Amino acid sequence: MNLNTLFFILKPFSSPLILSHIVLFYLIATNISCSVDPKFDACPSKTCGNQNISYPFYIQGIQEPFCGYPGFGISCDPSGFPILNLSNTQYIIHQIFYQNKTLRVSNLAFSNPPPNTTKPCLPRTQNLTTGNLFSVAPNQKGVILFYGCDLSSSLEEHRVGCYAEKESSSVVALYEEDKNIRSVTENCTGEGVATTTVADGIGGIRESLRKGLLLTWTASDCNTCTSTGGRCGFDLDPRVYAFRCFCTDRVHSAKCGLDDPGYSLFINLFTFQLYESILLPTYLHIIV
Repeated sequence: MNLNTLFFILKPFSSPLILSHIVLFYLIATNISCSVDPKFDACPSKTCGNQNISYPFYIQGIQEPFCGYPGFGISCDPSGFPILNLSNTQYIIHQIFYQNKTLRVSNLAFSNPPPNTTKPCLPRTQNLTTGNLFSVAPNQKGVILFYGCDLSSSLEEHRVGCYAEKESSSVVALYEEDKNIRSVTENCTGEGVATTTVADGIGGIRESLRKGLLLTWTASDCNTCTSTGGRCGFDLDPRVYAFRCFCTDRVHSAKCGLDDPGYSLFINLFTFQLYESILLPTYLHIIV
């Protein structure tokens, strides 16, 4: 509805005072304002290293938590690496594919060389556990890591480094289907085993561990919001706790624009209030 239509409809109620109140309420309801909503301003995408970081991710300490989805906070390493914490283990984020909700990560311990360290030996890592928000993408290869191993020459090709807690011993990695697993088990005495996943076996197992694996994520979709000029976020208020689209005018439930369901509800309430407080009393006054 534009102003000309509004004046035509309200022509019978042509008192200047009444019309001035109606126009004022109309301008408020259509959000004609020069200011930009602060949550829209707070949530532009950021960069960490060569990675663009935006919803559902947010950089802890740099971006507000409401700019991302709960559980998707990451850190930006001083060396410029985006870091995701999974099962108390740090993973470098190498690539984020926002369109298909996929990212490639690798265990920080297997980076070459590991950032912020000159120590060549590998620490004990935890089994890869992704939780409810992430899952391992299909068609990848499982890997078993053995720690504290004394190797025979036949298993040297499977060695990925020395073991940090016992530097004279080795860390050995084999694919889950490798026929040498039994032999390795006999040469690794009680220092522990961990499981992980790699995207492929190209370049050998050491290179596969460095390149990492693909994860998919589960979070509210952002495309509708961004396609209408908004920035995605999340209302962390326990009474709401839901996805939100931050637009230049205000916060919307799903997308920017007048056809947003939240906006329609606002207009309906405004129209009822306008009718009840101004139009109906004026009409009754005229007919009486």
